[in-house]
Amino acid sequence: MKLELPPIGIKLLDDKLYEEFKETVIFSGVSYCQGIFGATFGMELILNSGSIKICKWSPVVLGFKEPANDFEKTIEPHLEHLSIKGIYMAPLHLFKKGVTPDGVIIRTNPENYRRIIELLGWESFIDPEKYKQDQTSLNTFRMKPPTGLSAISIKYINRTLSLLNRFTLWHRFTTFIFRSDFITKIFDKFITRYMANMSMCRNSFVIPWQNGKANISYYCTGGVAWGKNEPDDMTSGFPYETYLKLEPHLDYPGKLPDDPRLNRLDKVRKRLLEAAKAKGYTMAPSYGKEA
Repeated sequence: MKLELPPIGIKLLDDKLYEEFKETVIFSGVSYCQGIFGATFGMELILNSGSIKICKWSPVVLGFKEPANDFEKTIEPHLEHLSIKGIYMAPLHLFKKGVTPDGVIIRTNPENYRRIIELLGWESFIDPEKYKQDQTSLNTFRMKPPTGLSAISIKYINRTLSLLNRFTLWHRFTTFIFRSDFITKIFDKFITRYMANMSMCRNSFVIPWQNGKANISYYCTGGVAWGKNEPDDMTSGFPYETYLKLEPHLDYPGKLPDDPRLNRLDKVRKRLLEAAKAKGYTMAPSYGKEA
């Protein structure tokens, strides 16, 4: 199976392990999915409690913030507050030697996911009947796709967001309005009911990590608008042991040494770092070395 993007490894860091990564770039940006975007293009990054500047969902999901209001208390499941010091993320071909990922994020098209499910078997995935549509899309592969307004929203809203990604003014607008707790709360009600929510932080990492089983999710609006993912693809998370069963069947940038596909990704990485210096927050390290 050919993947256009490299799998991203995720590692939870306690206080002791965090010290071993003190030379790694500290991510500072809009959201968790923006950090994944940076890792996709060849950056090793650490997320800590001060990394996420705009997104109101991911700090609670990842245990960096204790739920403090009615909206945040609805965010489930999530990691326990103060259970981790940081999160390390990097493409697997750059993952720190001697460190085993806790989870692996893969993004690809629905057809590849059908093949992955057939290869691993349903026993490797969470039971979708126990979760809502905003938390998993696995029922889609059981021939129970979204219908009505939900189907329209997932398809067309995310495509529209992808088109708007080319406009700087749009990014300024989204980062401005989602500083508001009120707007975030109202928007959360809509996407929870009709779309996916927290697709990369919760659905592709926390749920697989807590269950020891894989999950597949439609992209949430942040995954497209801030993570810049293709709206017709989907995201997924695999416990590392499950991913190892899949690895021999995958072809992706960086799997082999001197992979020429990495040259294209490296050009994007350099543009990311230049943008970080210009804007003052996107992938900008607060200390440590540049990726």
